[in-house]
Amino acid sequence: MKHVWKLLTLLVALLIFFSSSIEGELSGNASLAIAARLREIFPLAYDTLNFIVRKIAHFMVFFLLAFCAVNALKHHTQKAPLMGWGFATVYAIFDEIHQYFVPGRVFAVTDILIDSAGALAGAFTAYMLIKKNILSPSKIA
Repeated sequence: MKHVWKLLTLLVALLIFFSSSIEGELSGNASLAIAARLREIFPLAYDTLNFIVRKIAHFMVFFLLAFCAVNALKHHTQKAPLMGWGFATVYAIFDEIHQYFVPGRVFAVTDILIDSAGALAGAFTAYMLIKKNILSPSKIA
């Protein structure tokens, strides 16, 4: 099972990389489509909903990356939560650098902060689930 977490970490990292490789206009159109559906429930402007959708996506995908990384590392070190959060945060920095070179995308420090917050939440959640033996026990517990 411990190799599954390594594979999931890699898959999430690849998902982030490929999502960041999508040109700005196409990426924006995808989130606007989600915002249009949400507008049926929440009477907010498209731009506001689009912003919220994009920032929640940042938070959640880095939550998932850190969560998987902590689980991949939990059998190797007691510092897995810190290392998982650190890995995801460094990955967020490189992701923003990567986006700088993609047409229509930009480097945004605010996105790094949102990504890092999501990663912290993911690492903490993984730590708590491991500590309570909800996920397989390890050196952390």
